[in-house]
Amino acid sequence: MTGIVKLVSLASMMYLSILTVFSIVRPVSSRRKKIARDFLIKQKNQARTEKLYYFKDVILRKVASSMLLSHTKKDEYKAMIKRLELKITPEELRAQQIVLSILAFLASLVIIKIQSMIGIFSMIGVVLAWMYPVDEIQKKIEEKDKNIMHDFPAFYSLLYYQYSRSVNIFLGDVVKDFLPNANSDMEEELEIFIDNIEYGEEYALKQLKKRVPLRYVIKFCDIMQTRLNGYDNTSQMAYLKNELHDLRIQILEKELKMRRNQNVRIQFALIFVLAVYVLIYFYHQFMDAFRMFS
Repeated sequence: MTGIVKLVSLASMMYLSILTVFSIVRPVSSRRKKIARDFLIKQKNQARTEKLYYFKDVILRKVASSMLLSHTKKDEYKAMIKRLELKITPEELRAQQIVLSILAFLASLVIIKIQSMIGIFSMIGVVLAWMYPVDEIQKKIEEKDKNIMHDFPAFYSLLYYQYSRSVNIFLGDVVKDFLPNANSDMEEELEIFIDNIEYGEEYALKQLKKRVPLRYVIKFCDIMQTRLNGYDNTSQMAYLKNELHDLRIQILEKELKMRRNQNVRIQFALIFVLAVYVLIYFYHQFMDAFRMFS
């Protein structure tokens, strides 16, 4: 019996020893190596991202704030950024201007060394590089306003028609009815309007007026707010409808004129290409005849 116990004890000790040694010298599986490698890469990327955020949020903001960014300009940039809901700050926008201007200046210096006269003219690029980031944002705002005003007369016509049938309508229902026919910019603003209308129609109208500070949108919001307060402003609604109808006609006439001018340019281009082909043909005919008789 004692021999059996000793044998079992010896086997247990040998098993534990083998298990301990194997756990120490056992190679790591490729899957675990990949997990460890991915973890280290992720840690490095995170550290690099944190440094970049620190540079952007702390150093860059302080430098840009101290370089020609007044409170007036800061508020102006903030309004433009908020209008497009961009994920940048006024300081970052000013930093973009500074970086692009420096790059344009360095490029001009290189061109001056190659050709002085062209390099001097290329200095205009420094000014253009400074203006470029702000101009791009302004162009996007103008394009967005143009798209909104393209659909706004049709939206108001639908609203006016619904109100002429019954005064007891919910503004959100009219907006939802128009959504399938709206362009992307108009659809974006109307979806935000629907989200805000949960807090009340008056709140949604005030927010719309802040987000889209266009003349006809502001008049529309004022008229609807007056109507919500219990005043009968049917005449004002009809007057705005006529104004928007005239605006819609102007937009259509402008588009028609633009397309007509585009067609004229295409026709002139085709005539020019045809004239070039005819001249080439007659030139070759003349040269062949000249060679024949010479």
